[in-house]
Amino acid sequence: MDMDERLRVLKMIEEGTITAEQAAELLNAMGVEEAGEPPARTNYDKKMFRIIVDGSGDKVNIQFPVGAVKKILKVTGRLPIPEKELQGVNLEEMMDAISDCLDGEIEGDLVSVEAADGTRVRIYVDK
Repeated sequence: MDMDERLRVLKMIEEGTITAEQAAELLNAMGVEEAGEPPARTNYDKKMFRIIVDGSGDKVNIQFPVGAVKKILKVTGRLPIPEKELQGVNLEEMMDAISDCLDGEIEGDLVSVEAADGTRVRIYVDK
């Protein structure tokens, strides 16, 4: 984690966007462990969470370790995905379903959507 990312998190605290506890969780998810505390990660948390959006507009290919995604969901309640590509999808239900899948350590496709305009969204967990 570079200094700019840490400063962004500190700025979010300063602005009241997140609490200090949320910031600690976010920093932990980004690889900054608390002093003297070894990271508690399962094999599942080390797997990759992937988001692929393929449509007429921008192509998106995002990947994070599952452990980081769990922390991001816990802190923000949202995934780092382009919401404009998911118009017509109930994002709150989708986030809840993805969170449940991650808690259940599900592998493979979690979400697969094909919009009327041909845009395809695939969210899955793999090695």
